[in-house]
Amino acid sequence: MIAGEVSGDLHTALLARKLVERHPEWTLHALGGPNLKKAIADSPGSQFLGDTSNLSAIGILSASVVYLRCRKLFYRALDFIRKNEVDAVVLCDWGGFNGRLLPHLHALGVPVLYYFPPRSWQRTGSGGLDIARYVTRVATPFQWSAERLTEVGCSAEWVGHPLVQSTQQTEARRTLRAEFGIVDDQPLIALLPGSRSTEIRVLAPRLAEVAKRLNATRNLRFIAVVPETMRELTRSYLPEWVTILSDRAKDVLRACDAAIVKMGTATLEAVLVGAPQVAVYDLSVLLRIEWCLLWAWKRIPFIAMPNIILQREAVPELLGLHCNPEKIEQSITAVLEDEKVRLRMFNDYLEICRALGSELPMSATERTAEMVEEMIMEGEKIASRQNAAGAKITRGPIPITVPTP
Repeated sequence: MIAGEVSGDLHTALLARKLVERHPEWTLHALGGPNLKKAIADSPGSQFLGDTSNLSAIGILSASVVYLRCRKLFYRALDFIRKNEVDAVVLCDWGGFNGRLLPHLHALGVPVLYYFPPRSWQRTGSGGLDIARYVTRVATPFQWSAERLTEVGCSAEWVGHPLVQSTQQTEARRTLRAEFGIVDDQPLIALLPGSRSTEIRVLAPRLAEVAKRLNATRNLRFIAVVPETMRELTRSYLPEWVTILSDRAKDVLRACDAAIVKMGTATLEAVLVGAPQVAVYDLSVLLRIEWCLLWAWKRIPFIAMPNIILQREAVPELLGLHCNPEKIEQSITAVLEDEKVRLRMFNDYLEICRALGSELPMSATERTAEMVEEMIMEGEKIASRQNAAGAKITRGPIPITVPTP
């Protein structure tokens, strides 16, 4: 099991726990973050091949910083798979790494299930479709992603988003507000400046300024949520009266009255718990220059995931030069105080939840676990037929059964 980004590590860890629960005799190996490492610990004979924390990158400059570490882990994983009888590989997102590993896995004949395929959010064009020739199965969070991949001959299935199941397990809002010390109806603002140090260095100072502006005229509470490894860095930017928590994003979002959220997975967490939000994002000076030189010519209508899903503005998104304290304050004030804005956002949230698979009969983790089981069973059947025919059993590409569109 291989995952890179923070969200991928969390989603794959859920899948690993489900597989360990259903098949305690299976051996799971992993290349991933701390959650995946912990999830495979109870698997007999498991090996953790390396930590992928802080290896996600945006743009050429940031990719160059992590290149050597990624290269080392790439060959470590590939060498392990070559030297061991691996029955299946589960890849999760992290297209820059996993996409380069795919051809090697295909050549070795190892069945591959891609969980969260690259660019699964994309509705048009050819982006993300090149994995079809190499994968055995695909479990994707979006219905249109499954349809696009199926059209090019891939065995893809819409399983929904695992955030749907995890947010359903969150504690009640009233209990959480009491835990966080929120007095009566005092408004709570959640601040989610990101999980990478580069994001926090850019966004945390601006969120600090917004909090100071709002606190000057209103009786508000502020809670910021960042990974444990980023708490010290975040504290250096935020005022002392802003509480900082780790690994409590869903709880803080459920308890809050409005949230300022870095664009990414957290915007969907806010949707699923019903937290009114403003999505923000900006780059460092060097990365902004890179963007202007290489990518600005592309017309991208939306960046925030809720808006991408609906193909219209469901939540305010402030990007680049618009991501400044003045505009953030104006937007979050409207979200906090304008009932029409909040009602329209809640109605859009219901539509987004359906697009994330809230009405599917099974959770994303449960169905993906079944797909792994089906893939391994198919491999065992092929090996059994080869053995019965007296053929030498060798590793080779597993035939893919493509469903009729």
